[in-house]
Amino acid sequence: MFRSVASFILLVSFIASAPEAIKAQELSSVKVVKTIMPLQRLLDGSVEAISQATVSAQTSGVVDQVMVDVGDHVPAGSVILTLVGIDQKETLNQAKASLSEADAQRKAQSQQYERVKALYAKKLLSKANYDSAVASYNSAKARFTSAQAALNRARQQVSYTEIKAAYGGVVSGRHVEVGEAVQPGMPLLSGFDPHHLRVYADLPQSIAAIIREKPLVNVLLDSGVMIAPLKVSFFPVADAATGTVRMRLELPVSENGLYPGKLVKVAVQTGEKARLLVPESSVVYRSEVAGVYVLATSRGDVLPQLRQVRVGSHFANQVEVLSGLMVGEAIAIDPIAAGILTVTASIEEKR
Repeated sequence: MFRSVASFILLVSFIASAPEAIKAQELSSVKVVKTIMPLQRLLDGSVEAISQATVSAQTSGVVDQVMVDVGDHVPAGSVILTLVGIDQKETLNQAKASLSEADAQRKAQSQQYERVKALYAKKLLSKANYDSAVASYNSAKARFTSAQAALNRARQQVSYTEIKAAYGGVVSGRHVEVGEAVQPGMPLLSGFDPHHLRVYADLPQSIAAIIREKPLVNVLLDSGVMIAPLKVSFFPVADAATGTVRMRLELPVSENGLYPGKLVKVAVQTGEKARLLVPESSVVYRSEVAGVYVLATSRGDVLPQLRQVRVGSHFANQVEVLSGLMVGEAIAIDPIAAGILTVTASIEEKR
């Protein structure tokens, strides 16, 4: 409606100022043709992160510090939470002491074994004494190996008191507070990688059968931008309750404002259709009625005539005409200039 008012104001001003120049103006026009366009179906899709995880406690303790909060960007490998690790450190000290003791016993038994071995070789000791020395030496080595394993476990438990980010991303959830006691398996923080996202949508089985071999799919954002996925995959099973097949689209890395849980539209091409398209700028609107200026010959002169049309879908800077036009007809690209020329011609006829 606002467009029609503006057109009317321009029309009056142009006629009042320079009708002769308008009469002589040569209108730009375009011939109506049919264009093969993809036949698409829009489906609802949801965004999810490819890399998303909830970090859980791997040892018991009390939360000492939480370095991040929801919405913070975290680099890979950085410490995001620490636990009070007094028990773990005491266990580590005990493991170190046990290893030192086992190492001393192993060295003593090694020396004893070498002495017994030399005497046995000279046949100064019995076979029983030699076997006893061998057994004692092997036991000492086993205790040393066991002490080493215990030390490694103790060090690992101490490392569990510092929780680090497995990959860079954004914190999406915080499940504990400072001073809270945690146990192994208790969730601490959640996060995701915002640069690696995917979209999943549920397709009717009939559509899935059409596009499975040659998937022509795009993700349509609220801004009108269409994103071509890097990879399209289909789940090998159908949902028995809904009769749909899940499709997953891996998105390229870009700053597109998407985040996990956001709803988007997925445009699935199911075929092709010949559509009658005209420039969007050539269509004028009068309230709820749309029309175009068709160039017709009258008394030897080519004059534009406003004709009502029914419009359909929009494609970039073009609009589909469902009825009111025929292939081969010429229409004015600039409806304001066409309207001025039409009114000017009408005024001259009445003179």
